[in-house]
Amino acid sequence: MKNDPSNRPKSILPFLIPMNYVCAAAVVYLVYATGGTPSIYANLILIPVVLTALFTPVWHSVIFAVLSGLLMGPIINSLTDTPTRNFAWFIRVLVYAIVSSVIAYISTRNRERQKHFEYIATHDPLTALPNYNSISSAHIPSDGAMSILLMAFNEDSDIQGLFGSDFYQAIVKNISTKLSELLASYPNARLYKGADLNYAIIVQHYSSEESLENILAALNNINDVTITVDKIPVYVSYRIGFTVIRPGSDISEGMRQANIALRYSFLEDQRISRYTEAMRDYYKGTVSIASEFDTAIARGMVQASYQTILDAGTRKPAGVEILAKWIREDGSRMTAEEFIPILEKTSCLQQLTIFMTQEAIRYAKLPENHGHRFSINFSAAELTERSVMEFVRAVEHSGIDAGCIMVEIAGAFTEDEFLVRDNLNFLHKHGIRIAMDFLSAAESAFMLFSDAPLDVIKINREITASSDQPKGASLIRNIVKYAKENGIRTVAEGIENEVQASFCAEAGVDYLQGYFFSVPQLLKNESQAHMENAGPAGASDDGSSDDSADGASKADAEEGATYPEISIVQKAGGDPEVSDTAADETSDETSDSEAGADAPDSPEA
Repeated sequence: MKNDPSNRPKSILPFLIPMNYVCAAAVVYLVYATGGTPSIYANLILIPVVLTALFTPVWHSVIFAVLSGLLMGPIINSLTDTPTRNFAWFIRVLVYAIVSSVIAYISTRNRERQKHFEYIATHDPLTALPNYNSISSAHIPSDGAMSILLMAFNEDSDIQGLFGSDFYQAIVKNISTKLSELLASYPNARLYKGADLNYAIIVQHYSSEESLENILAALNNINDVTITVDKIPVYVSYRIGFTVIRPGSDISEGMRQANIALRYSFLEDQRISRYTEAMRDYYKGTVSIASEFDTAIARGMVQASYQTILDAGTRKPAGVEILAKWIREDGSRMTAEEFIPILEKTSCLQQLTIFMTQEAIRYAKLPENHGHRFSINFSAAELTERSVMEFVRAVEHSGIDAGCIMVEIAGAFTEDEFLVRDNLNFLHKHGIRIAMDFLSAAESAFMLFSDAPLDVIKINREITASSDQPKGASLIRNIVKYAKENGIRTVAEGIENEVQASFCAEAGVDYLQGYFFSVPQLLKNESQAHMENAGPAGASDDGSSDDSADGASKADAEEGATYPEISIVQKAGGDPEVSDTAADETSDETSDSEAGADAPDSPEA
């Protein structure tokens, strides 16, 4: 696609050159009318000479200067009958020619340098393709539309890190060439190069958008394919986000919309996404999560909640998992699974880790929670040497038993597997037990999975949900078999019915966790606890006896503590036997010991 001629800056030469000749003729007439070259007005001829030298090639400037010198010399003298003395006119012609050639040469070099800088600013130096800066010059057809496609090839950083910059540049050239060849058949499309393996394609639609479908189909020839560069096969795939804008729209706004659609393609793992208003709202929500998190932490809107973990055989509480929950100003609640993936891309994740560590330690120090085992989530992206050392230092300074703490690792590791293994060993060396989400473990390097000091493997809820299918059931049994052979305990997450609970128990899973047994409960502050206990004495949310609450209140009064109580809370309407057991456990000190300190292999925080 070529730029529309109407968008090009119009040259001033068609107007300047005739104007200079007219100006020169006017000066000649003025000199003639005032008595010839001795007149002071003769020097005015330098104005058109200099102007011509500034904007025309050297050869034309010299010819104009020589002609001007002749006009001011023998020609004007012959018209005024002024005798020509020696070679004064020749010296004038020579001076005009030299001045004109020097000015024209300098001016031409400056124009060439300016064009060079403009080219550098608007073109990619490696591929010579126009870059994103030149997109602003694109023209939206007055009777049609324009599509803006943003294309990003994934895993480009891995390719560069593995093979080096020279090989990476060869890949960039190869892909750029293939894209240019694919688009050569579409004169209304133009390829632009962004950073790394990012591209933009501007398509002008003069009548309809049919050509866009053909272009997308053609681009599919370079998606999910293997290209050979320097005899090395490299797998490449891309994501595309695009939008269609109409006359009167701002191209920069179109670029923003296409970028939102591209980000959405990556988030939802879609090959192509077209911008919609819903995406805009989604994007705004994503940005607001990152921008509002600091304020939410400071205002207490991010809170800790806990969910019971039960022994699979006895259905008795064995510990709790402390989870982060964000209560927004409109009253809506977001779970950690909703906002942590966004925080992982910012520096806010470390702040959340510190907050949850403080919450876990604060509640673990309560006398009524002595012996309870807690687990807290630790994003794999935060598993760095600094964060691990700060976590261990915080646990040691708190004075609580490190054996009551288990760290659950989930997500994709960003550090080298050797560093990850060393960090996990460091935690384990200080008495902190480690659990790993099975899917995160499966995606990690085999060396890390086999050598990491794992105490617990958590079977992801997606796997638990497929327990009623042959492959899902077989996977759970194999996970349990591997864990038992290596002395690792297992926890099945996401238990939502008795069928799943029974199957996991029969398959040998050690612990169960899910909404079938209990929903996450916010850890209430002291004033909230008193208000909720203002009803019938000793009544709890699930209707069971709450002797532990009375004991906790007395302990708080004696110690002057302002901490809330932690109890094992069962889901209302669940198995009566389980609920009765939970009530007994929370009101009986001996049972607490069985569920906590006396269960050395149970999940802990």
